[in-house]
Amino acid sequence: MRKKPYGKHWKGIKGYRVIEGNDVYNHYFGGQDCDLPVCKLCGEKMHQIFCFDLKDERLSEIKAGELNILPLVSCLNCSMVWDDQNFQLSNGGKSIQVISQKNTDDWVQDEEYRLPVQLPRTNVKLIEMKVEDIPTNENDYYTAFDLFGSEYLCRFLGAPLYDEVPEDLDCPICNKEMKYIATITQDLGERKLISVVDFQLGEMNIFYHFCKDCLVIKTQIQGT
Repeated sequence: MRKKPYGKHWKGIKGYRVIEGNDVYNHYFGGQDCDLPVCKLCGEKMHQIFCFDLKDERLSEIKAGELNILPLVSCLNCSMVWDDQNFQLSNGGKSIQVISQKNTDDWVQDEEYRLPVQLPRTNVKLIEMKVEDIPTNENDYYTAFDLFGSEYLCRFLGAPLYDEVPEDLDCPICNKEMKYIATITQDLGERKLISVVDFQLGEMNIFYHFCKDCLVIKTQIQGT
């Protein structure tokens, strides 16, 4: 039986809202400090969307011995993001290589609507999720969806806000189930949640899962 995307199995797991602002640690949106792969469809480097400083003890559960940072990347200007992608991290997290991409479409965003490459950089901070961010029942599930994108753009650790609980979460190297780490959505609010860019993705959330043993990140999307 397929699990519901909310319920008691999320209870007690909080995680963090990621919002613009200064933190004790070097968490940030945008920039291009990592060695990013070139998108084979767009021909430009992929977007470094968020980068998290693993010196932050709040992130200890995903700290792997070799990693100093955890970058969340994808090309946001074409259909490459629409299907599963697997990325290999190395060099402390600063080098990212494509393992696999399932996309077979050939859509590229019109130039006037494309997000800049690179995304302008700004600092972000982690604040503990509120009770209403955690989908422990059906009402909270809808409330959490309403807040995501209108008050903040990224959920880090804690409870995933799935539309449907995904099934294909095996690491492509070791075949173990990967751990959910983050979700990114677009800015739905009247005020800019990230002041340096109009962050529009289309009607989707990007989910990130991580294999700590193999240093592999998987991206998947679900519609909003």
